[in-house]
Amino acid sequence: MKIFGLKILLNSADFLKRDEKSLYRVYKVPKKSGGERLLCEPCPELKALQRELVPFFKQFRVTKYAAAYEKGCSVKNNALSHAGARHILHTDVRDFFPSVSFGLFKKTFCKGMDEKTVDRLWRAVSFARGLPIGAPTSPFIGNRVLYKADKKLGKLKMRYTRYADDLIFSAQKPIDAKVTGKIAKILAANGFSLNRKKTYFMAGRKQVTGILLHGDELSVGTPYKKRLKQELYNFLTKREGHPDILRGKLAHLKYIEPEYAQNLKNKYRPLDKDGFLRFL
Repeated sequence: MKIFGLKILLNSADFLKRDEKSLYRVYKVPKKSGGERLLCEPCPELKALQRELVPFFKQFRVTKYAAAYEKGCSVKNNALSHAGARHILHTDVRDFFPSVSFGLFKKTFCKGMDEKTVDRLWRAVSFARGLPIGAPTSPFIGNRVLYKADKKLGKLKMRYTRYADDLIFSAQKPIDAKVTGKIAKILAANGFSLNRKKTYFMAGRKQVTGILLHGDELSVGTPYKKRLKQELYNFLTKREGHPDILRGKLAHLKYIEPEYAQNLKNKYRPLDKDGFLRFL
């Protein structure tokens, strides 16, 4: 999308003149790690505009280290990038999306734009002076504002991937704890901060984006399988649970461990009177 087309699109969006709070439904959801996450769901008109803006942002460069949202990216491929590693460092960008500033946004995307277009573009994709978690544009903007940081983080002599705000480093030798200082410095130079509470080293039991690494093999983990088998049994025998949620969990199992998923299907086939497990 060229700047001229971008101007026409933004100038036709009169609803952007409305109060920012009226453009989003804001609500909280619990985090797995504890606490709450603030989600911002754009109103239908704004969401439609943001979807039209996605191709504009996707024109800009993204590094090979970005492991989420782009074509070919997945939690499985991200985990495979670190398969076989003996040591893993996991860390996190604190409040990543809300921390994306107007200045960094303008520097990344707005070269050659007039100020009016810059302001309208920022208004179309921002909320409360940052990126809203829930807008279709936020993931693609996030990957690109971290382009320079990703390039530098990728030079730290370890395997590196970034899944949204999760930074994963791996190596065959023990990772020096002092490297977290270097990571924090690179992030700070780009306007972000390291989340010390989510920084940890793994050497025995290793997990990347929720997937366990056993040498070169991937697993969803024993607790996940036990819970899933119980949920599947309850659904097939008592119709307890939500079928769509269960299908999603089974699809994830099939994606990560296809052989185990097939064995599970064979085991529970006698109970499957309605063909629920056909997709496995």
